[in-house]
Amino acid sequence: MQPDRPLAIEAHGVGKRHGRQWVLRHLDLDIPAGSSMVLLGANGSGKSSLLRMLCGFDAPSEGAVAWHRGDHALTRYHVPGHMAYCAPDQSLILDLTVREHIEAHRRFRASFTGMDTDDVLRLALLEGHPDSRVRDLSSGMRQRLSLSLAFTTASAALFLDEPVSHLDRDGRAWYANLIAEWRRGRTLVVASNHNPEEHPEDSARFEIGN
Repeated sequence: MQPDRPLAIEAHGVGKRHGRQWVLRHLDLDIPAGSSMVLLGANGSGKSSLLRMLCGFDAPSEGAVAWHRGDHALTRYHVPGHMAYCAPDQSLILDLTVREHIEAHRRFRASFTGMDTDDVLRLALLEGHPDSRVRDLSSGMRQRLSLSLAFTTASAALFLDEPVSHLDRDGRAWYANLIAEWRRGRTLVVASNHNPEEHPEDSARFEIGN
């Protein structure tokens, strides 16, 4: 898979219902291939639900989402294999060591050519903790590990939910460099609680709940 064919996404009349409660309704948005979009909303606004529909994890309750790589259309079931995702509640395997976790991830998802486990350790600033259990890492360390795995996965798009959660000031500076160095032309979609540190300045903005 080459990142030179980024993912394009179109959503038409999209809504999401949990039980009898509608979280989102009648949303339309267009995310061109290789662009950056930030989904802005307060806690509980539905931005995470929208992000999960855009990356194919969840089906909309109404409306439709379409995905393309070049001239090739993708179904919702194929999209997760073409993207990388990171969220604060993302499950890491706590009983694995950091090195074991990176190696397990690499068995299921290809990394960029030339990247090895030690490269990911260095990128995540965890080269001093390869044999530490993931459960023993601080929340900031775990967030750096999750983000590093997402950004080094060979993919057509990146979907990030409040990516600076758990990161301190140095961690947020590290994240800004991660976007600058490792986005590599991929489509980027970020769900943010109006935090400008979480997305590039030139990102298209989609406000939820206004």
